[in-house]
Amino acid sequence: MAEHSKNKALFQASFVYDRETLDDFERMYLDKKTISVPARIVLAVIGVAGAVYFGLSLYREGIRFGWESVAQVGYLLICSVMIVLAVSRGKARPDDTLDKYRKYYTDRRCTFQVDEEGVEMHLEKQKNYARSKFREIYGLYETERCFYFVIKGKAYYILPKGAVRGGTVEELRRYMERKCQKKFQSQ
Repeated sequence: MAEHSKNKALFQASFVYDRETLDDFERMYLDKKTISVPARIVLAVIGVAGAVYFGLSLYREGIRFGWESVAQVGYLLICSVMIVLAVSRGKARPDDTLDKYRKYYTDRRCTFQVDEEGVEMHLEKQKNYARSKFREIYGLYETERCFYFVIKGKAYYILPKGAVRGGTVEELRRYMERKCQKKFQSQ
């Protein structure tokens, strides 16, 4: 696993993952996986229009053996999926990510640092440090309470804003955006 960094930390934090922080993570995680109302409206309009157009085309012309009919059936299926996504109310399907974070993080002390090379996190009772270079951070999210750095699809560094030391929250935000070449998405 990753070795402890010997670089000078620009920003640090030491905190305990409490219920409020993990509740904030749960809200952010579920909101991130939810399809917004405007997106659902666009999906519904395009899906219905496409389903009507391709459905009527297939009805009038019939299904023939050839690429044109195969393409029309494919487009009709895609439009149907768009309609299903639109009416699903954009809710995320549950997964075990939130349970894992609650199980492994609740009431555990975490030390966190951001240096010139990347981000490092050490969770109490873990032998190894989690370390990611800036280019390995795929997304930046922010709530009123916390910063979230997405490392992999379901792996996050969670940093409560109140724990940030070595600079202001605004300085950390600008630094991370510049180093990761991404903007924070607010939730």
